[in-house]
Amino acid sequence: MTGKGHRLTGLGAAFIAAAIAKIAGLDVFLQTASALVAAVSTSLPDWVEIPYYRKGVRTGSLIKHRTYTHWPWIWVGLMYWGFAVKELEGAAMIGAATGALSHILADAPNPMGIPWIHPLQRIRLGKKGWWRSGRNETVLVSLFTVFGVSIWVQVNPDNVFAQGLTQLTQESVKQINVVLQPLVQNFITYLSSNVHF
Repeated sequence: MTGKGHRLTGLGAAFIAAAIAKIAGLDVFLQTASALVAAVSTSLPDWVEIPYYRKGVRTGSLIKHRTYTHWPWIWVGLMYWGFAVKELEGAAMIGAATGALSHILADAPNPMGIPWIHPLQRIRLGKKGWWRSGRNETVLVSLFTVFGVSIWVQVNPDNVFAQGLTQLTQESVKQINVVLQPLVQNFITYLSSNVHF
């Protein structure tokens, strides 16, 4: 995923971090702090590599790209520590870890792979990865956002904003069904009359 794509996943990461912070027992202020940190941490694994640039172009980094900083278990450990610490520091740890894990998941389909098991051994999805950086970013950003909002709504059923989102979603699904139902029926009719087994 490109830098722009990683930054755009920040919205979904923010909602996920707020939900995780609520599960950790943090108050609304700390949930918000966790969300804000997550929103700006979706490029954290690339930043902490300490990149260097020549004429505005990244030419390398102090820590090899997609090794230690992209190893998910470091970030899972940071999140676990955040659960123990609580307070503002714990909220920041949960937010930073959520943003970083979002980054890593968004990089996973890339042919370069990520180090799922060992920090120096990248594993790619499929034989050549699913797609190159920059492709399908809109889909991934949308998925992160929908997933994040869904998780947040699930852990905040009494929140007025969450209730409004739930109602809006239910109404949207009804409208989509009204539009799609005749199309699906026509497609099934077409298939049954034109496809012979």
